[in-house]
Amino acid sequence: MVSKKRRVWGHAAPKPTADELISSCERLNRASANFLKIDIQTALTFMDTARQTRDRERQERNVRAASRAYETVLNFMDRIVLGDEDTRILTTGLEQLRSELEGFEQRSGTPVARPENHPLIKIK
Repeated sequence: MVSKKRRVWGHAAPKPTADELISSCERLNRASANFLKIDIQTALTFMDTARQTRDRERQERNVRAASRAYETVLNFMDRIVLGDEDTRILTTGLEQLRSELEGFEQRSGTPVARPENHPLIKIK
């Protein structure tokens, strides 16, 4: 026989206040901005590794990873609210990364893998 207990739905915790929601959004924005800055630094490290190795497969793998990071940062930058300093840091990092990706293409003659093979997006 199946038990037919009645479920009672309720809140386990009180609803957050407007100030708590705003604070939570601000923390999320700060964490997101930090993530994007780390992603740019990681991509630049991938490009350093690609430059230093003679192994073609390793070069291409690192450049692909850097290119994916570039796309990721561009995609998420518009989704969060950035302060002036964060915008400056990310824009500078993206410009440097774009320059390094384009330089790799020119030196190697190998196009950098991108979704749908579109050209590197120019920073506004």
